[in-house]
Amino acid sequence: MNSQSKENLEKKPREKSALYPAVSISECYEFIRQIDSLGGKSVSYASILNLMGLTNPTTKSFLNRIGASKQFGFITTGGSTAQLTDLARRILYPNTGEAESKKLLIEAFGNPPLYAKLIERFKDKAVPVKSQLGNILMNEYRIIKQVKDNAANCFIQSADYLGLLNHGVLCMDQMEDKPQAAISSQEVPSEKPDSTEHAQRTDDFTRQQEDGYLFEIPTMGKKTARFYIPDDVTQKDIDYIKLYIENMLPVFLDNLKTEL
Repeated sequence: MNSQSKENLEKKPREKSALYPAVSISECYEFIRQIDSLGGKSVSYASILNLMGLTNPTTKSFLNRIGASKQFGFITTGGSTAQLTDLARRILYPNTGEAESKKLLIEAFGNPPLYAKLIERFKDKAVPVKSQLGNILMNEYRIIKQVKDNAANCFIQSADYLGLLNHGVLCMDQMEDKPQAAISSQEVPSEKPDSTEHAQRTDDFTRQQEDGYLFEIPTMGKKTARFYIPDDVTQKDIDYIKLYIENMLPVFLDNLKTEL
Protein backbone atom coordinates (compact mmCIF):
# COMPACT_ATOMS: atom_id res chain seq x y z
CA MET A 1 0.00 0.00 0.00
CA ASN A 2 1.52 3.32 -1.05
CA SER A 3 1.72 6.41 1.11
CA GLN A 4 -1.16 8.11 -0.71
CA SER A 5 -3.47 5.19 0.04
CA LYS A 6 -2.46 5.29 3.70
CA GLU A 7 -3.27 8.98 3.86
CA ASN A 8 -6.68 8.35 2.35
CA LEU A 9 -7.37 5.72 5.00
CA GLU A 10 -6.41 8.04 7.80
CA LYS A 11 -9.48 10.18 8.36
CA LYS A 12 -9.07 13.43 10.18
CA PRO A 13 -11.29 13.73 13.26
CA ARG A 14 -14.35 15.84 12.51
CA GLU A 15 -14.36 19.16 14.34
CA LYS A 16 -17.14 19.19 16.91
CA SER A 17 -19.05 22.28 17.94
CA ALA A 18 -20.25 23.14 21.41
CA LEU A 19 -23.97 22.58 21.93
CA TYR A 20 -26.25 25.24 20.45
CA PRO A 21 -29.87 25.45 19.19
CA ALA A 22 -29.67 25.06 15.40
CA VAL A 23 -33.18 26.44 14.84
CA SER A 24 -35.05 29.32 16.47
CA ILE A 25 -37.49 28.98 19.34
CA SER A 26 -40.37 29.87 17.01
CA GLU A 27 -39.54 26.85 14.82
CA CYS A 28 -39.42 24.67 17.93
CA TYR A 29 -42.80 26.02 19.00
CA GLU A 30 -44.30 24.94 15.68
CA PHE A 31 -42.51 21.60 16.04
CA ILE A 32 -44.07 20.82 19.42
CA ARG A 33 -47.47 21.80 18.03
CA GLN A 34 -46.96 19.11 15.40
CA ILE A 35 -46.00 16.57 18.05
CA ASP A 36 -49.04 17.55 20.10
CA SER A 37 -51.30 17.00 17.09
CA LEU A 38 -50.04 13.39 17.07
CA GLY A 39 -50.87 12.84 20.72
CA GLY A 40 -47.83 14.31 22.45
CA LYS A 41 -46.92 11.14 24.35
CA SER A 42 -44.36 8.70 22.94
CA VAL A 43 -44.84 9.91 19.39
CA SER A 44 -42.66 7.90 17.00
CA TYR A 45 -40.09 9.64 14.86
CA ALA A 46 -41.72 7.96 11.86
CA SER A 47 -45.05 9.67 12.60
CA ILE A 48 -43.41 13.07 13.04
CA LEU A 49 -41.38 12.66 9.85
CA ASN A 50 -44.50 11.69 7.94
CA LEU A 51 -46.29 14.81 9.19
CA MET A 52 -43.31 16.92 8.12
CA GLY A 53 -43.22 15.29 4.69
CA LEU A 54 -39.87 13.63 5.40
CA THR A 55 -38.73 10.02 5.36
CA ASN A 56 -35.22 9.87 6.82
CA PRO A 57 -34.73 10.39 10.60
CA THR A 58 -31.19 11.63 9.90
CA THR A 59 -32.51 14.55 7.84
CA LYS A 60 -30.83 17.71 9.10
CA SER A 61 -34.03 19.75 9.49
CA PHE A 62 -35.56 17.01 11.65
CA LEU A 63 -32.48 16.46 13.83
CA ASN A 64 -32.08 20.22 14.33
CA ARG A 65 -35.63 20.53 15.62
CA ILE A 66 -35.27 17.52 17.88
CA GLY A 67 -32.00 18.82 19.32
CA ALA A 68 -33.13 22.43 19.80
CA SER A 69 -36.49 21.43 21.29
CA LYS A 70 -34.67 19.29 23.85
CA GLN A 71 -32.38 22.20 24.77
CA PHE A 72 -35.35 24.54 25.27
CA GLY A 73 -36.93 21.90 27.50
CA PHE A 74 -39.88 21.19 25.22
CA ILE A 75 -39.39 17.46 24.64
CA THR A 76 -37.65 14.36 25.90
CA THR A 77 -36.64 11.50 23.59
CA GLY A 78 -35.95 7.79 23.80
CA GLY A 79 -36.43 4.71 21.66
CA SER A 80 -36.96 6.79 18.48
CA THR A 81 -39.90 8.57 20.10
CA ALA A 82 -40.50 12.10 21.37
CA GLN A 83 -42.60 13.15 24.36
CA LEU A 84 -43.78 16.63 25.25
CA THR A 85 -42.63 17.94 28.63
CA ASP A 86 -44.88 19.59 31.19
CA LEU A 87 -43.36 22.93 30.10
CA ALA A 88 -44.39 22.34 26.51
CA ARG A 89 -47.93 21.40 27.54
CA ARG A 90 -48.26 24.52 29.69
CA ILE A 91 -47.09 26.63 26.75
CA LEU A 92 -49.54 24.99 24.37
CA TYR A 93 -52.39 24.98 26.90
CA PRO A 94 -51.88 27.93 29.30
CA ASN A 95 -54.25 28.32 32.23
CA THR A 96 -54.61 32.08 31.89
CA GLY A 97 -54.08 32.82 28.21
CA GLU A 98 -51.43 33.96 25.76
CA ALA A 99 -49.55 36.12 28.27
CA GLU A 100 -48.75 33.04 30.36
CA SER A 101 -47.65 31.16 27.26
CA LYS A 102 -45.30 33.95 26.24
CA LYS A 103 -43.85 34.19 29.75
CA LEU A 104 -43.07 30.47 29.69
CA LEU A 105 -41.50 30.77 26.24
CA ILE A 106 -39.25 33.54 27.55
CA GLU A 107 -38.23 31.32 30.46
CA ALA A 108 -37.52 28.48 28.01
CA PHE A 109 -35.36 30.86 25.96
CA GLY A 110 -32.81 30.77 28.78
CA ASN A 111 -32.71 26.96 29.07
CA PRO A 112 -30.05 26.15 26.44
CA PRO A 113 -26.64 26.40 28.20
CA LEU A 114 -25.28 28.67 25.46
CA TYR A 115 -28.25 31.02 25.64
CA ALA A 116 -28.00 31.25 29.43
CA LYS A 117 -24.43 32.53 29.00
CA LEU A 118 -25.38 34.96 26.23
CA ILE A 119 -28.31 36.34 28.22
CA GLU A 120 -26.04 36.93 31.21
CA ARG A 121 -23.54 38.68 28.97
CA PHE A 122 -25.90 40.85 26.90
CA LYS A 123 -28.82 41.50 29.24
CA ASP A 124 -29.66 45.21 29.09
CA LYS A 125 -26.97 45.66 26.44
CA ALA A 126 -26.94 45.92 22.66
CA VAL A 127 -26.70 42.51 20.98
CA PRO A 128 -24.03 42.52 18.24
CA VAL A 129 -25.11 42.05 14.63
CA LYS A 130 -25.13 38.48 13.32
CA SER A 131 -21.63 38.54 11.83
CA GLN A 132 -20.06 39.95 14.98
CA LEU A 133 -22.02 37.67 17.30
CA GLY A 134 -20.99 34.71 15.17
CA ASN A 135 -17.33 35.58 15.64
CA ILE A 136 -17.85 35.91 19.39
CA LEU A 137 -19.48 32.48 19.47
CA MET A 138 -16.56 30.98 17.59
CA ASN A 139 -13.79 32.69 19.55
CA GLU A 140 -15.26 32.50 23.05
CA TYR A 141 -17.93 29.77 23.14
CA ARG A 142 -16.44 26.95 21.04
CA ILE A 143 -18.98 27.16 18.22
CA ILE A 144 -17.20 25.98 15.08
CA LYS A 145 -16.72 28.26 12.08
CA GLN A 146 -19.09 26.32 9.81
CA VAL A 147 -22.13 26.95 12.03
CA LYS A 148 -21.30 30.17 13.90
CA ASP A 149 -23.48 32.42 11.72
CA ASN A 150 -26.46 30.08 12.00
CA ALA A 151 -26.01 29.87 15.77
CA ALA A 152 -25.91 33.67 15.99
CA ASN A 153 -28.90 34.07 13.70
CA CYS A 154 -31.01 31.61 15.71
CA PHE A 155 -30.28 33.48 18.95
CA ILE A 156 -31.20 36.84 17.43
CA GLN A 157 -34.32 35.46 15.72
CA SER A 158 -35.48 33.82 18.95
CA ALA A 159 -34.99 36.99 21.00
CA ASP A 160 -36.77 39.06 18.37
CA TYR A 161 -39.67 36.58 18.14
CA LEU A 162 -40.19 36.86 21.90
CA GLY A 163 -40.11 40.66 21.79
CA LEU A 164 -36.92 40.85 23.86
CA LEU A 165 -34.98 43.08 21.47
CA ASN A 166 -35.79 46.74 21.96
CA HIS A 167 -33.82 48.74 19.40
CA GLY A 168 -31.16 46.04 19.51
CA VAL A 169 -30.97 45.95 23.32
CA LEU A 170 -31.69 42.61 25.00
CA CYS A 171 -34.37 43.44 27.60
CA MET A 172 -35.39 40.35 29.53
CA ASP A 173 -37.70 42.42 31.73
CA GLN A 174 -40.80 43.17 29.66
CA MET A 175 -41.56 46.88 29.54
CA GLU A 176 -44.78 48.21 28.10
CA ASP A 177 -45.71 51.58 26.68
CA LYS A 178 -42.15 52.67 26.01
CA PRO A 179 -41.94 56.36 25.13
CA GLN A 180 -40.87 57.34 21.65
CA ALA A 181 -37.87 59.56 22.12
CA ALA A 182 -36.80 61.47 19.03
CA ILE A 183 -33.21 62.55 18.52
CA SER A 184 -32.43 65.04 15.79
CA SER A 185 -29.13 66.54 14.81
CA GLN A 186 -28.26 69.22 12.30
CA GLU A 187 -25.12 70.34 10.53
CA VAL A 188 -21.99 70.51 12.71
CA PRO A 189 -19.41 72.90 11.18
CA SER A 190 -15.91 73.17 12.56
CA GLU A 191 -16.20 76.79 13.73
CA LYS A 192 -16.61 77.49 17.44
CA PRO A 193 -19.92 78.98 18.66
CA ASP A 194 -20.15 82.40 20.20
CA SER A 195 -19.32 81.95 23.90
CA THR A 196 -22.11 84.28 25.12
CA GLU A 197 -24.79 82.54 23.10
CA HIS A 198 -23.37 79.17 24.14
CA ALA A 199 -23.71 80.13 27.82
CA GLN A 200 -27.30 81.23 27.30
CA ARG A 201 -28.16 77.95 25.64
CA THR A 202 -26.40 75.99 28.36
CA ASP A 203 -28.72 77.54 30.95
CA ASP A 204 -31.65 76.29 28.87
CA PHE A 205 -30.45 72.70 28.34
CA THR A 206 -33.37 71.27 30.30
CA ARG A 207 -36.74 72.97 30.10
CA GLN A 208 -40.24 71.71 30.65
CA GLN A 209 -42.80 71.96 27.84
CA GLU A 210 -46.57 71.78 28.18
CA ASP A 211 -46.56 68.06 27.47
CA GLY A 212 -43.01 66.99 28.20
CA TYR A 213 -39.35 67.86 28.57
CA LEU A 214 -36.97 69.12 25.89
CA PHE A 215 -33.23 68.64 26.30
CA GLU A 216 -31.30 70.95 23.95
CA ILE A 217 -27.64 70.60 22.98
CA PRO A 218 -26.04 73.56 21.18
CA THR A 219 -23.89 72.75 18.16
CA MET A 220 -20.87 74.68 16.94
CA GLY A 221 -23.00 75.95 14.05
CA LYS A 222 -25.36 77.91 16.32
CA LYS A 223 -28.08 75.29 15.92
CA THR A 224 -29.35 72.76 18.41
CA ALA A 225 -29.82 69.02 18.69
CA ARG A 226 -32.99 68.21 20.60
CA PHE A 227 -34.05 65.26 22.74
CA TYR A 228 -37.72 65.18 23.76
CA ILE A 229 -39.22 63.14 26.64
CA PRO A 230 -42.99 62.98 27.30
CA ASP A 231 -44.15 64.16 30.71
CA ASP A 232 -46.00 60.93 31.61
CA VAL A 233 -42.97 58.65 31.61
CA THR A 234 -42.48 56.17 34.45
CA GLN A 235 -39.31 55.29 36.34
CA LYS A 236 -38.95 52.20 34.14
CA ASP A 237 -39.29 54.40 31.06
CA ILE A 238 -36.49 56.63 32.29
CA ASP A 239 -34.26 53.63 33.00
CA TYR A 240 -34.95 52.31 29.51
CA ILE A 241 -34.22 55.67 27.87
CA LYS A 242 -30.93 55.90 29.76
CA LEU A 243 -30.03 52.37 28.70
CA TYR A 244 -30.94 53.07 25.08
CA ILE A 245 -28.85 56.24 24.96
CA GLU A 246 -25.82 54.51 26.47
CA ASN A 247 -25.96 51.64 24.01
CA MET A 248 -27.43 53.02 20.79
CA LEU A 249 -26.62 56.76 20.64
CA PRO A 250 -22.91 56.11 19.89
CA VAL A 251 -23.97 53.90 16.97
CA PHE A 252 -26.37 56.58 15.71
CA LEU A 253 -23.68 59.27 15.87
CA ASP A 254 -21.13 57.09 14.07
CA ASN A 255 -23.65 56.48 11.29
CA LEU A 256 -24.38 60.21 11.15
CA LYS A 257 -20.66 60.96 10.69
CA THR A 258 -20.63 58.66 7.68
CA GLU A 259 -23.54 60.49 6.08
CA LEU A 260 -22.11 64.00 6.62
